[in-house]
Amino acid sequence: MAPPKSRSPRAARAALVLAVLAAPVAVTHPASADTVPTAVNPQNWMSGVGGETPLSAMTVPGTHETMAIHGGMFVQTQYDYGDSGATLGHQLDSGIRAIDIRVRVVDGGFTIHHGAYYQNAVFDDVLGQARNFLAAHSSETILLRLHAECGGDTLASPTSCVDQPWKATQAERMAILDRYVEQNKDLFYDKSVVKPTPAEGGLYYYHQAEIPKLSEVRGKIVLTNFEGPGGGDYGYGIKDYKSHLGDLDQPASIEQKWDAVRTHLDEAALSNSGMYVTYTSASTVAHTPDGFANGESRMIGPRERVKIEGVNSKLSGYLGSPDVTKHLGVVMMDFPTGSVIDPLISRNLSLAGPNKPVFHATPPSRYSLENAYSYLAGDLDRYGSGSALRVPQSYRGGYFDDPRFGPDGFQASFTYDNALVVAAFLQRGNSEDIGRATALGDSLLYAQAHDIVPDGRLRASYEPNPFVTASGAPYVGGFSVYTGNMAWAGLTFTRLYHVTGQQRFLDGALKAANWIQANAADSRGAGGYTGGLRNDDETGAEMIPLRWKATEHNIDTGAFFRMLAQVTGDGVWQSRSDNAFAFVRTMQAANGHLWTGTGLDGVTINEDVEPEDVQTWSYLATKDPAYAPAIDWTAGRMAATDGGFSGVSFSGADTSKVWFEGTAHLAAAYRARNAPGDADKATTLLATIAAAQTNAPNNDGRGIVAASSDGLNTGEGDIYYAALHTGATAWYLIAAQGGNPFVL
Repeated sequence: MAPPKSRSPRAARAALVLAVLAAPVAVTHPASADTVPTAVNPQNWMSGVGGETPLSAMTVPGTHETMAIHGGMFVQTQYDYGDSGATLGHQLDSGIRAIDIRVRVVDGGFTIHHGAYYQNAVFDDVLGQARNFLAAHSSETILLRLHAECGGDTLASPTSCVDQPWKATQAERMAILDRYVEQNKDLFYDKSVVKPTPAEGGLYYYHQAEIPKLSEVRGKIVLTNFEGPGGGDYGYGIKDYKSHLGDLDQPASIEQKWDAVRTHLDEAALSNSGMYVTYTSASTVAHTPDGFANGESRMIGPRERVKIEGVNSKLSGYLGSPDVTKHLGVVMMDFPTGSVIDPLISRNLSLAGPNKPVFHATPPSRYSLENAYSYLAGDLDRYGSGSALRVPQSYRGGYFDDPRFGPDGFQASFTYDNALVVAAFLQRGNSEDIGRATALGDSLLYAQAHDIVPDGRLRASYEPNPFVTASGAPYVGGFSVYTGNMAWAGLTFTRLYHVTGQQRFLDGALKAANWIQANAADSRGAGGYTGGLRNDDETGAEMIPLRWKATEHNIDTGAFFRMLAQVTGDGVWQSRSDNAFAFVRTMQAANGHLWTGTGLDGVTINEDVEPEDVQTWSYLATKDPAYAPAIDWTAGRMAATDGGFSGVSFSGADTSKVWFEGTAHLAAAYRARNAPGDADKATTLLATIAAAQTNAPNNDGRGIVAASSDGLNTGEGDIYYAALHTGATAWYLIAAQGGNPFVL
């Protein structure tokens, strides 16, 4: 079926044609302001978890040997953020909620050790950091494993780990803990610190607590267990806390360690009961804790050295898998960063209570990007493979699976989206990517050459099944010919020519460029280019010239003509590029943002809507510092939060939902500008999109949906939905890899 007509003067944009498809649909309303977090914050991530959730149903990031920062490379297990508990404070702020504290008895108190090495901290430092953190973040809890590090029955020597006095007993250690608890009664979950009752023969009756619900322990330290130097249980803590313990601490290799970690995490994900605790840490005489965690170099020949991937990197990839809602229990790590802490936190998204779940920023994992590429490849290859002519379906799932669109859903393959898919494949650029990009480029060339009016034009959309009809003509979905679409197709052809050297792509680019010049060049006002041709009868018979001029179309055209000048050396195209960008400059307001374009007279500025894309694209296409303020204006004016997702919307008309394509635009612009703080801002935005890949409505774990919820109003009479979108997926891949589709 042909797509509906759009009322938008920027109708080249793929999803803007979708609102007029008729029947009303239920629109998901955002939660009220008191239930939606205004910012993603690792300091209070448990606020998004329902109070009735037992600790055993959660995923809790933790650190092994939490305060081991001194003693050399075979002793240090954590990044050093300072003594006296400062390192612990940093970990708590980063989202860590399970800690592993090793203590030595010294004069009736506990000092913090790793083996013989004092860590410049005492147990009061631990309790002080915990108290301060929980006072500021009452939604949280801290799981504390306490281990007596030093044996009191060994001979004292300069290198031995011995208590002081060196014959400290279990009873003496327990008495010391009891004094700390008595002094900090309000800080501990009381049921976890009940003192065992002495029995005959030096034994004890245990009074360990059942696994608590989160509501019972918010604002508290939960003592999970207290162990002696040999690992014996002293009887405090949570019953059966170590019943599902995975801790291969001296493996033969990183590979063996990771196999053990993955197996135990898989078991945790399948379990419906019991506490699972997995240690990703390890060290041997040949491999340091850092080597296991972050990887190491290895010689594979007399001269060749290779980098072996560490457990943390492997864990990051594992956590990008589609089973994001499965709980993994407590995961104790060496040298963790946001790349593993944050996706562990995100596994609690399905446990939302009254508050919406939250997540923290983490750079997209390799697994996430590979899944996104898998989505684009699968969509393109659905109706062919190799060099076969074919186009992908722009939208899938959710609203667009409605039977009204036919058995295969809404079939449109938008030219703009296809240009982005090519750009994404070329961004990574392996042989399979280039093959798919070439096949899709050839399909657009075929559509151009076999149009009913073969003058170089390309239509707004085509249909993928079949793309080539029985007559040999391409199956056109939307007959309109928009200047912006023509420019994006031209960018595609030019880039393919640059990569492959195939003359046919340069020929196609020149045909598209000449069509724009012949049909859209405009001398009114500031010059530039008009919108192209609109079809009103769904057959292509009646094409109406569009007299308005769009800022977006002129950005697209300026970038295309400049790229064409680069590859041909023809200065005419640079002059025409300058003409397009001269128009764009006249669309900038005094505060730095850009207007959408003009009215029908080609002169009067249209101030009805201020779309996101022209703000970020103006900078991406030019790198002109004059457009840098538009990036910051966009981040404020169009900031949108919907549940756990925070990014930007399509325009200021509706900021109740996140537009993931636009969020990727902004991330790409931040990366291109690279001002102080821009890299972190880009990472935060990309984290939202990565989380949407596995948590947004109608996700498939691979592609990116257009909007965080159904019903995002553009302000131009059109609607975006939470449906998988090739354009959003492609922009995510481009931005995540630091790409810019407007430049070679």
